[in-house]
Amino acid sequence: MATEIIMPKAGMSMEEGTIVRWLKEVGDPVENGEGVMEIETDKITMENEAPADGVLLAKFYGDGAVVPVTTIIGYIGKPGEKVPDAPAAPALAAASAESVETAPGAVLGQPVSETAAASSGRILATPLAKTLAGQNGVALDTVTGSGAGGVIKARDVVKATPLAARMAEDRGIDIAAVSGTGFGGKITSADLPAAAADGAPVPLAGMRKVIAQRMTKSHLEIPPVTQTMKAYAGELLAVREKINETRKMRITINDMVMKACAKAVAEFPQIRAEIDIQAGVLITRGEVNIGMAVSLDDGLIVPVIHGADKLSLSEVSARAKDLAARARTGGLSPNEYSGSTFTVSNVGALDIFTFTPIINQPNAAIMGVGCINEELALVDGEVAGRKYLMLSLTYDHRIIDGSQAAVFQKRVKQLIESPLEILV
Repeated sequence: MATEIIMPKAGMSMEEGTIVRWLKEVGDPVENGEGVMEIETDKITMENEAPADGVLLAKFYGDGAVVPVTTIIGYIGKPGEKVPDAPAAPALAAASAESVETAPGAVLGQPVSETAAASSGRILATPLAKTLAGQNGVALDTVTGSGAGGVIKARDVVKATPLAARMAEDRGIDIAAVSGTGFGGKITSADLPAAAADGAPVPLAGMRKVIAQRMTKSHLEIPPVTQTMKAYAGELLAVREKINETRKMRITINDMVMKACAKAVAEFPQIRAEIDIQAGVLITRGEVNIGMAVSLDDGLIVPVIHGADKLSLSEVSARAKDLAARARTGGLSPNEYSGSTFTVSNVGALDIFTFTPIINQPNAAIMGVGCINEELALVDGEVAGRKYLMLSLTYDHRIIDGSQAAVFQKRVKQLIESPLEILV
C-alpha cells in the first residue's frame, strides 16, 4: 500500500507550509529519510523527508503551493502502484490540475500525462509560469522547462525562487522589475516587500503573519510588567577583554549576559514556570533553555540553547553563534527553535537604551538587554566615568510577583557586576 507524504507540523504555532520546491520528480526512486522537497514554515526553510522506500508516485501540489499542516501532498510506493484520488484542495493551497503529477498507472482523477501532452506538441507550463510569461513578454517556446518531463515552471521564466514568484503574483508585483539579492541575482521572497507599490496592501504571510498573531496573542493574554535596572559593566568588559586575548572565537557581551541569565534562571524556579489557564495550574519546567532573539531580513526567530545552565561560557558562545548563523540561512531544525523556558533579546548594538520586550509565550519572562551607557558617577568621592548595561525584564504578572522579579533581576545584575561567577 502506498505511503502518504504529508505537510508536517513543525512546531505548535505552525498551521500551514509552503512547498518551495520538490527535490524529486514523479517516478524517481527515494529512500526512507531522504529529502523529497523543501518546505517553508513560519520560521524556517527545511527539507521534508521521505517516510518510506520506493518511488515517488504522485505530487498533489506544485512548487509555491501553500498547504495546511497534515494535508496529504503526495505518495511513495512501488513502481506502478495505484494511489488514492487527490484530496480536496484546501483553500490555502491554490492547487490546480496542472500542478498534479502522477506516475504511470496511478489513479488520480485521470490528469493529462506529461508524456501524452509532449507528444501532442503542447507547451507544458504551470499556470503561474504562463501568467509570468504573459506579463513579461516571454515566449514559452523559447524557455527550457526544469520540471518533470520538461514542464516550464515559474522559476524558468523569471530568475526567482518559486515562493517569490507566487508571492509576487499574489501582491501584484512586476517581478521582472525586482532586483534579486539571492545567489547569482536570484529574486527571493525577502526582496519583495520593498518592491511593493506605495500604498498597495501587502498580505500578511509566512513568518510575518505568525509574528503578528503571536505578538498580538501575547499582548492581549498576558498582564505584563517591565522593570529596568542598570548593572555596572566595567568588570564584565575587563574580564571579556582578558578572555578574548587568546581566543579566535571571541566571547560577546551577549554570551556573558545569556550565561548570567541561565545561572539565575536555574536558581529561581518561578521564572521558568508556565501557566495553563484552562486547567488552572502552573507548570514549572525543569530545564533551563535560553531562547535568543535573532533578527532576520523578514522577521524574527528565537533559537534555543538547551540546558544553558550546564554549559560553559565557551559552549554557550559557540552554540549561540552556530544557531544564529543557521537561523539566518534557514538551517534550523524545529527542535532548535522550540522548548525555551526564558528568552533574552539584545538590542544594545542598535543603541537602544531601554525597551519593553514582549514575552515569548509560553515563557513567563523575557530579559531585554540595552546598550552600554557611560555615565559620570561618584567613586570614592571622585567623579569618574562608569559604564552601565541596561536590563529590562518583562514578566507575566499572573505567574511572577514584582518582588520576585526584582530579586531575580538583581541576581542577574550581581552576576554581571561580578563576572567571575559566570565562569564557575
